[in-house]
Amino acid sequence: MATDFSQAAGSLSRTTSSLARRWATQRLSAVQSYGRILADYGNGRASGRAAAQAYAKLAMEEAARYPADAFQLATDYVSAVARAAGLSTAVDKETRSSPVIDIEMSGPSGGVASRDFVLENPHDSAADIAFTASNFLDDERDVKAKPVFAPAKFSIAACGEQTVTVSAKLDPRKFKPGVSYRSNVAVEGFDDMIVRVHLIVTPAN
Repeated sequence: MATDFSQAAGSLSRTTSSLARRWATQRLSAVQSYGRILADYGNGRASGRAAAQAYAKLAMEEAARYPADAFQLATDYVSAVARAAGLSTAVDKETRSSPVIDIEMSGPSGGVASRDFVLENPHDSAADIAFTASNFLDDERDVKAKPVFAPAKFSIAACGEQTVTVSAKLDPRKFKPGVSYRSNVAVEGFDDMIVRVHLIVTPAN
């Protein structure tokens, strides 16, 4: 029993350290981007207006990414704890009830990846919907490209639904075949909803 507890404690300690490093890496990207904005403004490469616009854009992207990253880290930690307690199935099922939509799509390098999904309005009142997406991330760097949604703006009646197409142009200068990417998207109109777009790039046809 003592050995089992020691092994579980060691596993959770390693998981916590790994998640902490992951969180620091994710936030470092935003800090570096903010530093570049300040440097461009301080060196005269950007006007005050351009710097303010860049900062506003960064803030919107971080607003989309932050809650999704936090939810994923929390889910991974809860799953690790649950596995140690032999409750992984029950806890994993419970965490899936969170308002996070995962969309998986793939496409060839140089082509286009796209996927349709249905967005439902769970509320008793109509909602005006728009999307604010972060750049795609491959766990190490930001790719200067984002998913595109069509329609980009629309209204959903109370308890209604809307089919939406999400797509991305897979510029080979930005996306590498065999690499997985993710973009976090805030759904404006549903303050508690996040869309995570998972992209896999395949070799060119």
